[in-house]
Amino acid sequence: MIQVNEFINKVDITDSDNVTCEFEVRKKAMDFYKRYPFYEEDDWEIIQFQNSINQYNTLKDDKKYNEIEVYKEKSESGYKGAHLLVNKSKGTALTADILTSITVPYKKITNVEPSLKGGKEIKDGIIKGDLEIPDDLEPYFKAFAIVYYWCGNMMPVVESFHPGSDGADNWLWKMKTIIECHTPGAHQNWRNWIKENWGEDLNKFITDFYFEDYFGKDSLTIKNIVPSLKEYYVFSLSDRYLDRLQKNNNKLAKEFLINHVKVIIQRSYRIENEFHGDWKKKEEDEVKEIFKEIFAQAGFNGGQINKMVSLF
Repeated sequence: MIQVNEFINKVDITDSDNVTCEFEVRKKAMDFYKRYPFYEEDDWEIIQFQNSINQYNTLKDDKKYNEIEVYKEKSESGYKGAHLLVNKSKGTALTADILTSITVPYKKITNVEPSLKGGKEIKDGIIKGDLEIPDDLEPYFKAFAIVYYWCGNMMPVVESFHPGSDGADNWLWKMKTIIECHTPGAHQNWRNWIKENWGEDLNKFITDFYFEDYFGKDSLTIKNIVPSLKEYYVFSLSDRYLDRLQKNNNKLAKEFLINHVKVIIQRSYRIENEFHGDWKKKEEDEVKEIFKEIFAQAGFNGGQINKMVSLF
């Protein structure tokens, strides 16, 4: 049977290293990406590059390879500890991104502008109780904060995803961009990257990136994980939908938060165990044990937990 705490320690990317970059581009996170089927090729390697991927691509295009080497040690950019996935034969470099922001849901659901910047700061603020959260939403936000920096909430990407004015910094919006890669639109670099590497076989992309639980079986239909939000433009959480989230005793907000927690846990389990395909009883039971532990840590009672342990 799974050792839940041991599993949590493995899939949580947070660490205490004296670095300044985001957790999703640190070496520990990159080690997880290297285990994705697509990146197991020998040509892909993890390099330390302590600046943005845009700077790397600029130096590469200008053939300033010596300066690329300098950034393996140089950290004046404020990006100390950052890494890239690089394929020299293809001339490709990838950074990494969080699938669902913690800052945007906090702002939109609570209608409070946090004084903290985001990322680890806002996660710590939620867990320590330093932020303004309605009592009935507190365990939901805490559960989300606990799993926020797990490997299941991260992915390698060609560039960071800029959510724009609509604040759509969440996995469902990103999945929508991925499956529409053959259609021109926002985040064209993402679309081109997917199209060039996976072509028409997006089901392979879904498997390669451990996204099986996000889509309907044998189709490119995104699962309607929060049914009551489907009509509201795939979880955009833009201001015009805020009132809908806050109505009905925050029911939609609770669904949004807890269902994100569950898909992050399930995907983390798949990545850590390199598990694909349908859930078997053993694997399903192990994921349910992880659910129970996280929900308990977040402050849910036994009755609440028993209602939330089903898999997607």
